[in-house]
Amino acid sequence: MSAQQNPHLITVRLGTGLLVLYIVAGSIFLLLGLLALALGAISFYIILGPLFLLMGILSLKNPYCRYDSATGALYLHSPLGFQLRAYGSPKGERIYFDQAQSKVMRAGQDGKQRKVSMFGVNRDELARLIAALPPA
Repeated sequence: MSAQQNPHLITVRLGTGLLVLYIVAGSIFLLLGLLALALGAISFYIILGPLFLLMGILSLKNPYCRYDSATGALYLHSPLGFQLRAYGSPKGERIYFDQAQSKVMRAGQDGKQRKVSMFGVNRDELARLIAALPPA
């Protein structure tokens, strides 16, 4: 039995370019780290390589962010899958799209406006998110 998706959740994943960058950089760093070990040296690439590879591979299936249109909450996720931050209604904020700046923004209860980073995300999924957000 498959799980039914919540129609109020809009998922945005990282774009293909950034995923490929993570995976290629991770592979190169891992090879450099193994080469350093073979030559008898210790290199931080032996840790950095698998970390980038893991982030790239896990980001293929894990979301960058999820927007719940029913509650107005925006949840940012780690490439490892766990929730990092929550914006919007859980913090008493309002999430909206500012057309003048072409940015996803959040407005706090005190009136301060801050942008929400959407760097490197899938453009089609970002367009779906922007269509669901209220205007400024």
